[in-house]
Amino acid sequence: MSRLLWSMLDSPLTRALCSPMSVDDYLTTFNPLWSVHQARARIEAVEPETPDAVSLWLRPNHNWRGHRAGQHVVLGVEVDGVREQRCFTVSVPPGQDMLRLTVKRNGDGRVSNHLVDHARVGDIVELGGPAGEFVLPEPRPDRILMLSGGSGVTPMLAMARQLAAEDYQGSVVFLHYSRSYEDTIALQEMREMAESWPWLDLKLCVTEQAPLEGDHGGFFSAEQLDELVPDSAERHVLLCGPDGLMKQVHALHEQRPFAALEQEEFVAPSISSTGEGRVRFARSGREADGESAGTLLELAENQGLNPEYGCRMGICQSCKCTISEGTVRDVRNDQVRQVRDEALQLCVHAAAGDVQVEL
Repeated sequence: MSRLLWSMLDSPLTRALCSPMSVDDYLTTFNPLWSVHQARARIEAVEPETPDAVSLWLRPNHNWRGHRAGQHVVLGVEVDGVREQRCFTVSVPPGQDMLRLTVKRNGDGRVSNHLVDHARVGDIVELGGPAGEFVLPEPRPDRILMLSGGSGVTPMLAMARQLAAEDYQGSVVFLHYSRSYEDTIALQEMREMAESWPWLDLKLCVTEQAPLEGDHGGFFSAEQLDELVPDSAERHVLLCGPDGLMKQVHALHEQRPFAALEQEEFVAPSISSTGEGRVRFARSGREADGESAGTLLELAENQGLNPEYGCRMGICQSCKCTISEGTVRDVRNDQVRQVRDEALQLCVHAAAGDVQVEL
């Protein structure tokens, strides 16, 4: 459709004619990808990566506005009749016809497991806007260390391809950890990138298997880093991976700093203490005991409310809601403060006194 037609569909007259339904309700009957405002995508391919991970190739509709290499999106998908949302990193650089989201099975993860087991070509999913500040630094450093583990490889793939598209002239060491070769996402893709781009030095480490010739074994350590990347202290480090790896790298950075350290992580914040006071959900008239362990999002769900959410770890902004007044604690850093008429992420804030939420 032309831009003119889309603007006509979004006019007050068109909305009035469609009432009590929405314009999108009618558009979807003709084509499930059509929407006036909502970014949606069709799954064009489901590509197995490992026994517990797949890559979904998505063709977005006209409402997709693009992303930066390293950013993630909130993916909306229906699971057992319920609309669920979760964050996934886009593992291709911007400017492509299709997006790639790599999804790994995650314990009892409702959405990840559903996508790994049941995603099919032709399925329609919803896309939130791109988010996240884990992107290539400006200006581009001359020397970069991409350090990843497990599914943390996904933003690195996008960033490396972005550098290639820019004809990068610096030096990148790509140090990646996985349990085994069978468990390594994009194994062949990484090897092909290293063969094609002389500025990329790939170093693969497997922790539960004998390494092949040219690769390495064992877990991350300062000694291993010194051996594999002797000039690591002079490099701009981009870090993404499991909690254990992140903590080790941070501890090393405190002892002997890198030139710079930026990170993305896929771990939910832990709640360090119970809340205080009472939480009132103003629009529904429901109340919860703030002294119960849990974030404001969890307290709302315990009261039968269904606020929007995505990542549940303070990344995607989907669960932002206005706090009319009250005292809250950020569970990521234990900071307590008074707020009034402020939109906060419910998934990373707990009550630290009486709180009123506009839900």
